[in-house]
Amino acid sequence: MVNSKFLKLLLIFFFIILLVLACKEKPEKSSLPKLGTNAINFDIHDLKDQTWSLDKVKGKVVLLRFWADWCPYCRYEMPVIEKYYRMLKSQGFEVLAVNVKQSTAVAEAFTAQLDITFPIPLDLEGKMAKRYGVYAIPTNFLIDREGIIREILIGEVFREEKPLKDLLKNYFPLP
Repeated sequence: MVNSKFLKLLLIFFFIILLVLACKEKPEKSSLPKLGTNAINFDIHDLKDQTWSLDKVKGKVVLLRFWADWCPYCRYEMPVIEKYYRMLKSQGFEVLAVNVKQSTAVAEAFTAQLDITFPIPLDLEGKMAKRYGVYAIPTNFLIDREGIIREILIGEVFREEKPLKDLLKNYFPLP
């Protein structure tokens, strides 16, 4: 009888220890990008077969955008982004609009319809989107001249110019 009580107590104690260990907060192992941290490096080809990397855009303010043609927000946000790209490109603004998991033909047709001139890197297998933790389209990362992520914007953000203008006025003189 004593042995069975002891066994029950030992079993309960062991169960409590397992529960505590299972619920214990694990140290952060995520390599996903976070505000205020360095952007994750990448090497990716665009529609013109140019290779893009963080080194190539070093010293520029970068809007790294993940999109697809089926996204309704992308259709009306891209022209707003294009306007600011044309206005600020010479001052060090770069847009890398990464097309996620679509063919070259689909990306070319979409950007031709909207007269997009900024680079369109192709993430054909979604590997770059996965490295950046993209779970919704569109997702935008604003990366400063030092390569630090300053903003992460998910979903519809640039339907109108004001949010983009407010974002960029910290980096460029805007009217």
